[in-house]
Amino acid sequence: MTEKEALMAPGTVGLLWDETPELTAAHVRPFVWAILMYRGACRPSEVEAAIAQVCSVEELKTELYDDGDEELTRVEYLVGQVMAEFIAEGLCRYNDEKDIWVLTAKDVTKLINVATAIDGQLPKHVLQEFANGTNAQRRNLEARTIGFKTE
Repeated sequence: MTEKEALMAPGTVGLLWDETPELTAAHVRPFVWAILMYRGACRPSEVEAAIAQVCSVEELKTELYDDGDEELTRVEYLVGQVMAEFIAEGLCRYNDEKDIWVLTAKDVTKLINVATAIDGQLPKHVLQEFANGTNAQRRNLEARTIGFKTE
């Protein structure tokens, strides 16, 4: 290590390699799922703060996206994109009163798949929504869960 390299990253041993991959929507989804599975709801700023700890500095620079007039960081843009996908898929709903995205029990099969894949637990309000659903909904879900086609 040269003196110049040592001054660039004081306190490190050896060269500092920054091989952080470019952030994509696929990288953002696990952060969104982690917060939604833990709290059942999230704000985009919470997801952005979590991602900012591990992403490249380049991802935090502002620029224009989709011919918009508002400058966003790539992280903000991708979080918004992922949250829009979740809403379109019926996985979340937006609560205007609290300015927060809330996990819903509309696609319980996908929620169960995600919880199983990450060896996690569904939030209590989602379990309560499912428990309060109609008997037909429950029978349909149980049939799909064990592999029967219901449509």
